[in-house]
Amino acid sequence: MNTNVTPFVFPSKIGAGTRAMAHLPYDLSGFGAVRPMVVCLESVDTDGELNPLEDAFRGSGLTFGVYAMEATPTMETVREAWTHYHEGGFDAVIAVGGAVVMDVAKCLAVAGANTPDLLREMLNTGGTVSKTVPFAWVPTLDAMCGDSAPQACLGGKQINGEALVPNLIAIDPRMLSSRDPYTMAEAGLGALATALCLYEEGEIHGLIRPYVQLSVRQVMAGLLPLMGPQKTPSKGALRWFPKEKGREEEVAYVTAMAVAGALEPLAKKSLTFSLANALAPLSRVSTEVLAGVLLPWLLNHVHEQKERELSSMLMALGDMEHLCATPDPQRTGAALALLQEKINRIWLGTGARLPRTLKKAGIPRERLLECSQGVAEAIEGWHAHEIEALLLTAYEGRRVHPEMLKNGFMQEVV
Repeated sequence: MNTNVTPFVFPSKIGAGTRAMAHLPYDLSGFGAVRPMVVCLESVDTDGELNPLEDAFRGSGLTFGVYAMEATPTMETVREAWTHYHEGGFDAVIAVGGAVVMDVAKCLAVAGANTPDLLREMLNTGGTVSKTVPFAWVPTLDAMCGDSAPQACLGGKQINGEALVPNLIAIDPRMLSSRDPYTMAEAGLGALATALCLYEEGEIHGLIRPYVQLSVRQVMAGLLPLMGPQKTPSKGALRWFPKEKGREEEVAYVTAMAVAGALEPLAKKSLTFSLANALAPLSRVSTEVLAGVLLPWLLNHVHEQKERELSSMLMALGDMEHLCATPDPQRTGAALALLQEKINRIWLGTGARLPRTLKKAGIPRERLLECSQGVAEAIEGWHAHEIEALLLTAYEGRRVHPEMLKNGFMQEVV
């Protein structure tokens, strides 16, 4: 039965700024925790990057231990972490970092509140998690928007559940360090696509719209100012502001990652990410990048061919002055143009390392029809010839009329 209700839950308390870390021990104590375990990569522990966390806990009455893991975790990693957790009398989990660190920390939080055997059973059956121990996240610039999503993956096996969303997120400028700026641009593009693909169906549900707008604005406020020409010969590469000049942009970017994670379960149901996931095995780039490539063409298609109103997207992409200065009939066009301009800036900021078309992403053109048919069978309301037109458009960067494909031939319009 269709109840016309869109489920959406975001239980995390987010603190961002220079005092965010100082609140973490007191917020954890509110959940009854007295001895959390920190999960991080070995490099974070040995390089002294946990010093701000140690300062925050000093004098709080809480103590923490550290489990430093390898960069490629297995079930044995979780088993070893659980042994330290259980024998050390820990009662909460703090993840410092992103990606694999978050997966291990989430699994540990599940085992801590249940049993390791139940965790293993849920991983084998794809079970739903109903409870964890108190769970906090201290992101770094390596964060991806899926890190705060209600899911965890280990060894190709996945568990889901709203309980996997961190209870607390502390975004501290001193913790924001990254060794791969291009991964940051890739993650920002993924967060942008995660939020804006929800406009495929037209107007966004009122409870979700503020999170979409916040995520998009924080990507713009954080990622784009960090991008520009360097003073080095590598023209067009990413530019990073030194720590002593302030980290407002990085804080905004990581906040976008945290908020976009709550939108990911809905985004995965979209045509944008269904296509991106189907194309990823054929491509040299990630699902997040493919979603960014597809997004502007898909939104333009649903506006022109399905007559969906996207004018409210302008509020998320631009400022209020831009919105107020644009007449109502022109707002959708302005939003689509602004979206393409933002994606172009990301492309330029990476020195054209990120592709702007499916062709540049290395996808074989002859595989697009096969992908179109497969996704059309899984997505209600879309026909294979429509999806094929979208993919051909995103492949060449030129629009294709769906009706021309339906009649057995293709016409391209520049």
